[in-house]
Amino acid sequence: MNWSHKNSIFLTKIFIILFCAAYLAVVAACPFLVGLYLASSYTAAGLSPVPFMTTIYICAVPVGVILWKLWKLIGNIGQEEIFTDENISCLRWISWMCFAVAAVTLASSFYYLFWGIASGLTVFMGLLIRVIKNTFERAKELKDENDFTI
Repeated sequence: MNWSHKNSIFLTKIFIILFCAAYLAVVAACPFLVGLYLASSYTAAGLSPVPFMTTIYICAVPVGVILWKLWKLIGNIGQEEIFTDENISCLRWISWMCFAVAAVTLASSFYYLFWGIASGLTVFMGLLIRVIKNTFERAKELKDENDFTI
């Protein structure tokens, strides 16, 4: 089988859909999952489930925005609309939502230290997305210059 651009876009869409399904399942089952975690975790034994659920539900909002913007971004790329203002906006939103999750998880690390790991990871992801966004911005500027030259 020859791997093509369309196959890659299709596979990415499948993974986004699967992640959305997992996202919805975690949000729906949050009280059960947190209870299960607290019952089986040595480090979280005896902690209240309320702060954990609060962190997860607050983070669910920016994660939902990230998934929506990823869906829009991959749809645009699938239609050969690569270096566009809309894609740059999607990447900007995704990076800011990563930083929002990082802020929430950093604050949550005051009651459970391991949230700090999630915070560090989402800051790193936000920075990576930011670099990609800046690359897209510069590529769009070059594309616009090239379109005007011809």
